[in-house]
Amino acid sequence: METIRKEELVDRILEQTRLPKTTIWRVLDATLEEIAKALANHERVHLSRFGTFDLRHYPARMGVHPRTGEEIPYPERYAPSFRSSLTLKRRIRAEEE
Repeated sequence: METIRKEELVDRILEQTRLPKTTIWRVLDATLEEIAKALANHERVHLSRFGTFDLRHYPARMGVHPRTGEEIPYPERYAPSFRSSLTLKRRIRAEEE
């Protein structure tokens, strides 16, 4: 699986839109910033035909230190998650075949 970095993503968008590269960078940065802000405010971000960015809740719990066997409290936390849309899943499956 190949990794596409932000710079390459900007270049690919440039090929499709012919917008100035600086404009693409600003729009991409602003989009990512707004998604991050929404998640920080415990808001869900739904992008139609792409997927949903959400927070997953992990309640507080007790864990065990693997070397000492001592109990360790893990605090409650939230972690970002992404669920792909059915449209995106179907597109990926179609391109695999």
